[in-house]
Amino acid sequence: MLTHILFTLIVKSEGERTIFNFIFTHKINEKYINLRYEHPAEWMNYTNEKGEITTPKPDFFLPEYNIYIEHWAIDEWGNVPEWFDQDYRKGMNAKIDGFKNQKKYSLIETTYGEFKSNNFINNFENKLIKEIRRKYPDKDFDFTEIGYSELVERVWKNRKESMERNPRDIANFITKAKTNGLTPEKIVERLEKEKWTLKQKAFAELALVIYWEYEKELRLTNEIDFSDMINQAILDLNKNKSLYENSFDHILIDEYQDISRQRYLLIKALMAKNLNCKLFCVGDDWQSIMGFAGSNLEFFIKFQDYFDHPARTDLSINYRSIKSIVDAGAELIKYNGDGQLPKQTIANNNHEKKIRVFSYSHKNTSIYHEQTAEHCVNMVKEYQMKGYSPQDIMILYRSRKIRLFNLINDRAGFNKVSIQENSQSPRYSPLMTIHKSKGLQAKVVFLLCVDKGLYGFPSEIEDPFIFEPAMYGKPNNKEEEERRLFYVAITRSKEDVIIYTQKDNESMFLKEIQKYTEVIEF
Repeated sequence: MLTHILFTLIVKSEGERTIFNFIFTHKINEKYINLRYEHPAEWMNYTNEKGEITTPKPDFFLPEYNIYIEHWAIDEWGNVPEWFDQDYRKGMNAKIDGFKNQKKYSLIETTYGEFKSNNFINNFENKLIKEIRRKYPDKDFDFTEIGYSELVERVWKNRKESMERNPRDIANFITKAKTNGLTPEKIVERLEKEKWTLKQKAFAELALVIYWEYEKELRLTNEIDFSDMINQAILDLNKNKSLYENSFDHILIDEYQDISRQRYLLIKALMAKNLNCKLFCVGDDWQSIMGFAGSNLEFFIKFQDYFDHPARTDLSINYRSIKSIVDAGAELIKYNGDGQLPKQTIANNNHEKKIRVFSYSHKNTSIYHEQTAEHCVNMVKEYQMKGYSPQDIMILYRSRKIRLFNLINDRAGFNKVSIQENSQSPRYSPLMTIHKSKGLQAKVVFLLCVDKGLYGFPSEIEDPFIFEPAMYGKPNNKEEEERRLFYVAITRSKEDVIIYTQKDNESMFLKEIQKYTEVIEF
């Protein structure tokens, strides 16, 4: 039975509803608990009896604690309901085996049989607290229930943020659909024939309303967009045998790590018309950060599967950054495992200096942001007084939604410090998103709000799985892409990297480079 929960989530049983409501209405150490429903656990992929790759989707995931929660539909005697799919038990056992074969994630199990007892929620609370404390024995955890007014405020904020994200998410859905050559008609067909989660179907149906209208408007005005241009070029090349036949000796592609399926098809069509043509691609898979625009890293890391007789040359010497920054970046990328190509990186400049991490202990986020803004502006002023030009300094942030962005602008103006948003003027230090900094560099890079959470690192604003109906294959691994984005941020710097974070709310990425950092607590 589908049940609405706090106008926030649709779940599939009363037991799941009870678990969700409990987690939603409680805090751990005065912080809301980050919860994901039916989040695909790709690390647990297995091959089913039909030879198909299956991705389990446990009921709940607590990413800050690496804990999954499964509410099994079995009674107190371990029986599955007669009306359930016969594969339910097989899927259940496959998930349990998946947890047994690794150490990073843990599983809390509840059952329908337990749910019928009077002590279900108390028993679940005990299981949750016990598992968190077992995984993190060196930390203290205070579990508290939020009041009614705070609950109402949280529900409203949750819905407001979701509605604010919808226009951007819908635009990304349409972009991804077009870069994958999927018309609205094809997506409707996929929704009918393939298996999707409730959330995926609901969002796709919402996005399709806009997609239909957008396409209708383009036809009425006799216009096409950029994606249409490439799709039309592919169609014309495939239809017209003589078009650009034997016209090219070489095709050169820069930033190949950002290649999409659509652009791959364009390259293949051109290569098929020019049999003696040589393809030369330049790129760095460690800097692939354009998944939101439809890029697919598989075309890079599995290049040999898409083009015949490839030869690879690594440019391993980094002429920009000092050794400690180059080494920190390489250490960070190791955590992406098979998602990146292994390669050696060597700094031309052997100087070493710790990355400074300023950690603020204040639990109030607004005060933390005010303290960070004041310190950042003062440090920029100090560098400028030492003779650094404004363009020697760059200030980066993950998301413009953070309040800190406006605070820095205000303080910079008040203190007459040369900082300006997205500035290209030599008179100002630029303040910009990390995505916009790609290809740029500075002697000193400030990196703001390297924290956990919605607008932190990794960012949790976007759910990549809602875009799957608009794509062929799986989306890029979100955590890995966020790690690459962090890599891009720290490697913009030639000499100094200065990071701001909130104590006990630090990004997981800071732990991954901790031997290259110096933490200064306030």
